[in-house]
Amino acid sequence: MEYPFILGTAGHIDHGKTALVRAMTGVDCDRLSEEKRRGITIELGFAPLTMKNGRTLSIIDVPGHEKFIRQMTAGAAGIDAAMLVIAADEGVMPQTREHLDILNILGVKFGLIALTKKDIVNDETLEIAAAEAAELTRGSCLEGTAVIPVSSVTGEGIAEIIEEIERIIEGVPTRKSFGAFFLPIDRAFGMKGFGSVVTGTSYQGSVSEGDEVDVLPSGLRAKVRSIQIHGEKTRSVSAGFRVALNLSPFPLEQLGRGGAVCAKDAFMATECVGAWLDVLPSSPEPVDHWQRVRLHIGTSDVLARVSLPRLDRHGKKTLIEPGEGALAYLLPESKITAAAGERFVIRHYSPLITIGGGRVLLPNAERASDRKERARKTEILERLARDFGPAQFLAALARDREIARSEYLFKHSQMERETFGKFSGELSANADKYGLIEFGGGNFISDVTFETLAEAILKCLRSFHSRHPEISGIDAEELFALVRKENAAGALDARAFKIIMAEIVTARKIVFSSTHQSEVRYFAPEFKPALDDEFMSLAERLRILAEEAEFKLAEISEAQAALGISEKAVKKAVGYLMENDDLRVIGEGLLFPKKTREKMYEILRSIGDGITIATLRDAIGTSRKYSLAMLEFFDSISVTKRIGDKRILIKRRANGSDNQF
Repeated sequence: MEYPFILGTAGHIDHGKTALVRAMTGVDCDRLSEEKRRGITIELGFAPLTMKNGRTLSIIDVPGHEKFIRQMTAGAAGIDAAMLVIAADEGVMPQTREHLDILNILGVKFGLIALTKKDIVNDETLEIAAAEAAELTRGSCLEGTAVIPVSSVTGEGIAEIIEEIERIIEGVPTRKSFGAFFLPIDRAFGMKGFGSVVTGTSYQGSVSEGDEVDVLPSGLRAKVRSIQIHGEKTRSVSAGFRVALNLSPFPLEQLGRGGAVCAKDAFMATECVGAWLDVLPSSPEPVDHWQRVRLHIGTSDVLARVSLPRLDRHGKKTLIEPGEGALAYLLPESKITAAAGERFVIRHYSPLITIGGGRVLLPNAERASDRKERARKTEILERLARDFGPAQFLAALARDREIARSEYLFKHSQMERETFGKFSGELSANADKYGLIEFGGGNFISDVTFETLAEAILKCLRSFHSRHPEISGIDAEELFALVRKENAAGALDARAFKIIMAEIVTARKIVFSSTHQSEVRYFAPEFKPALDDEFMSLAERLRILAEEAEFKLAEISEAQAALGISEKAVKKAVGYLMENDDLRVIGEGLLFPKKTREKMYEILRSIGDGITIATLRDAIGTSRKYSLAMLEFFDSISVTKRIGDKRILIKRRANGSDNQF
C-alpha cells in the first residue's frame, strides 16, 4: 500500500514547513533536542502521508536555514515532487529563491506552492503573496502549479493540499531507471538487537532481503538482513521508496551520509565524473576551469574541482557564463559514488552560494591526456548529453574505451545482467548509429579507432613487406606483435585482434590468404612478392641441403656457412620455404624439410604405439638430439601424444592422402 513517490518540502527558514508536515501527517519531523530548543529544522525529517485511498507516500522535510543547504540538497535528491512553502506574511525570501533554484537544477518537474500562515494575514496580503509566488516560479519547474493558502494552526487548506498531491501522483510517470539498486544513505544508526541500519531514498533498481550489497565508497560488503518502509517490514523494495535497511555484519562507524548502498559489483567509487553543467542565470560570476566548488550529489557533500574540456580558438579553456551550460569533469577531493543520469548541485566554496548543477553522464570517467584525446572524449560526452538513455550510455562507454569487450561494458554499465543483455542487444542492432562496429558478439570498437587501427596494421604490413619482399604475408600472432610494438593495439588482446582482423578484411582494407597448413596470412592489397632468379636459386639450394641432411638435421648456422651467404639472406630463404611448407624450423634452429617429415611419419607408423626416443634413434640411425626435436615437433602438431616415456601415434593418414606436417 506504499506509493513509490517522494514529496520534498522547500522554502525559507521559519516559513512553516515542519508545522505543515505535522498538520498533514501528525508526525513532528524535528526529532533532535537541539531542533526543539532552537525552534528550527537542522536535519532531514521524514513522515508518511496516508491518502484517502489508504495508500501511503513519503514526505521529506528539509531545513530552510542557509547554513543547512547541504542537508536540503541531500533531502531533495531523488524526490518526485516538491512542496515549495512560502509564508504569506513574509513572502519570497533568499532561501525561497535558492531552494527553487536547487529544485530546477535537480530536475524536479512536479509540485505545488503552499502559502502558509493564512490565519495571521488578511485577504489582500494573501493575494499579494500568491502573485509574488506566481512571479517567482515563472520559467521554473513550478510554473503554473497550484498555489494553495493553508494554516497549520486551524487546518484550513490541508485537505486541498492533500487533494492536489493526489492529483500530482496521478500525473507523475513511473520511474524509468535502467540501473541496478542504488540508495544514497542519508542516515545511519544502530539498533539494539539489530545492528546497523541505514535509511535513504531508493534511487533506482531493487533489493531483496538476503541480498549481498556493496557500501561505497568504503568498498565493504554487507548482507541485507531486513527491509522496512515506514516501520513496516517488506521482503523487497524498488525505486522511489523511503527505505530502512538492516545491514549485517557491518560496522556502524563505516556508515553515514554520503555513502551509498549499491547492488553487488555494479558500482565503483570514482574520482572523476563526466557531466553536463548548467550555471544559474543568477550566478554572480561564470564557472572557470579548475574552480574549486562544493559538490552535492546524492547525499554527498564534498569539495571538488571543475575541469572544463572545451578550448576557444586561442587554445584557452572556455568559461561557462551565467545562464549557459557546457560539458565538465567533476573531480572530487575524496571518492564518491555516482549513478549514470544522477543530478547534482555545485555551490561556491566560499561564500556558500549556489552556482548551478547538472547531470552525470559518465560516472567513472577519465580526463584526456592530450588535445586530440580531449576532442574525442568531448564529442562522446556531447553526444550523450544530447541523447541520454541506456543504449546510448553503453555506446558512450564503448566509444570512450575505444575498444570495449562485453565484460568491460557490463562491469561499468551499473546494470543488472538481464537489463544489460537487453540494452547491449539494442546497441548491437544499431551499432553503426552509435559510431561503433561490433565484433565477436557483444564486443565493440569505435569507427574512428577501427579506421586508425586498420591504417596502423597496413603500415606494419608495408614495413614487413619492405623487409621481406619474398614472403607473401604474415600470420595474426606476428602481426599482433608488430602492432603492439607500434603502440597501436590499445586494449586489444591477441584473441580480440584476430576477430577484428576479420572485420578489417571484410572492409577490404587488408587481404589474406591461407597456407598449406590452413594458417591465415595477411598482406597489403597492393603487395606482390618479389622473387628474382637469384633468390629462387638460393632457396632451392637451401631446400636440397636440408633434404640431403635427412634425419641428421641441418642447423641454420651450418646452412649459412655451407652456402656462403649472409645471415640476412639465409633467414629470407628460410622464411620463404616455411611459407610454402617446404621447411619447418624446430628445436634450436634445426631445418626439418617436408620430404624428411613425410619419411619420419612412415617410420613412426612402422614403430607403432611403442615410440620412444631410443627406438626412434635406433630406427633412423641418428642422435638423441635430433630424435627428441622431431618427436617434440610431432607432439606439437598432435600427430603423436606423449604418455610417460612413450608416445603413441594419434593422427593417421586418411584415404591415402598426403598429411600436411
